[in-house]
Amino acid sequence: MKKIKTAPEVVSDDHLKLLEYQKRISNILESFTDGFFELASDWTVTYWNQAAENLLSMPRSMVLGNNIWELFPEAVNLKFYQEYHSAFELNISVRFEEYLPSGNIWFEVAAFPSGSGLSVYFKDITARMNTLRELEMEKQKYRDLFNRSPVPQWVYDLDSRQFLDVNEAAIVLYGYSKKAFLEMTIDQIRPEEDLADLNGILQTIVQSESTNKSCVRHRKKNGDLINVNVEGKSIIFEGRNARLVMVIDRTIEIQATSAMQKSILRSNIVSKATSDAIWDWDIQTGEMTWNKGIEGIYGYSQPKYNNEWWKSKIHPDDLENVIKNIKSCINLYQKRLSMEYRFQNADGTYRFVLDRAFIIFDDMQKPVRMIGSMQDITEKVQYIQDIEAHIARHREICWIQAHKVRGPLSSILGLVSVIEANRSSGGDIDDSIIHLKNAASELDEVLREIINKR
Repeated sequence: MKKIKTAPEVVSDDHLKLLEYQKRISNILESFTDGFFELASDWTVTYWNQAAENLLSMPRSMVLGNNIWELFPEAVNLKFYQEYHSAFELNISVRFEEYLPSGNIWFEVAAFPSGSGLSVYFKDITARMNTLRELEMEKQKYRDLFNRSPVPQWVYDLDSRQFLDVNEAAIVLYGYSKKAFLEMTIDQIRPEEDLADLNGILQTIVQSESTNKSCVRHRKKNGDLINVNVEGKSIIFEGRNARLVMVIDRTIEIQATSAMQKSILRSNIVSKATSDAIWDWDIQTGEMTWNKGIEGIYGYSQPKYNNEWWKSKIHPDDLENVIKNIKSCINLYQKRLSMEYRFQNADGTYRFVLDRAFIIFDDMQKPVRMIGSMQDITEKVQYIQDIEAHIARHREICWIQAHKVRGPLSSILGLVSVIEANRSSGGDIDDSIIHLKNAASELDEVLREIINKR
């Protein structure tokens, strides 16, 4: 059979140009680092570039000609489905961000109608979203630290002085609601007579833009004035120059210090009229605060010493007994104790003291504070010692009178009886006289001894 020759297919220049154009477009699309694909109106995939293969781990041989929703069924319940349909039905471009769980990837997607289908560009933004998420977590952490902090804090605008944010602790302390705070300026929580000082502080802040600390007065909603320590730091808050402020209420501390100073002043006045040194021992810290008596009576110039210093001034022979008494009172939960011991002066000499103290226990029966009055009883002790010495001497004299005087006196009385008997009988009395003289001399010695002991 003779073969019939067919004429070669003639390709027009326009077709060649179209092929060349499509090839050029394909090269461009394949060079993208972003994923790109095209969908027909029936949602079948008509194009799938290399980047799409890599990003979605899906080769184009498995994708082309298949329905996109059958390939990625999980996407039906995500933004992909809704946004692609909007672009088709409304003939609009859409742009959105969405997370694809199966790939654990965040995508930024741009889709727009193209002919009878849809062209889709997408890129991996997981790293950026993770960074944003971490940033948001950090912001939330700091918001939590701000809002949940037990220390009152707020942020105010440096120009208008208006409160921009305030935490719960500040709301509780000052008595204003958050809404009320945000309608106020920082001037409104300051006494009118302190506003000049506030202006000076703010001028310093503006000049230095640094952290500053100050002790000022604030007025609460109910009108009460409180003493606070304020620490502020310059920040940018929602695009505004602002200050983050932390407030520590020192009212109770200052009142306690003032009360203590008044108490010390009263005890100092008392010490001028008495020989008492008043002390206040903080058992937790070991610090002891003394009134002027510690200087006026004992010669120590400082008003504060620790417990170890006090123990070092107790006479070594008395220290063990003092510590034993204190421990015994604490163990028995006794609030009062009284003890005598020798306390060393600044010049090294010792004084006898009577120390009467009161122990303060907390709710757990743990000793937290001890307040005492140390009275100088040196003269009293010396007086008692003198009396005791005097009594001892009298006892010795009585013993001498009862024993030593009685001996020679008995001898004299006996010799007198002998002499009288010999004289009556005409006997010799010379030896008796000699013995009588010796006994008298012995009695004279005893009497001299008694006189010397008086």
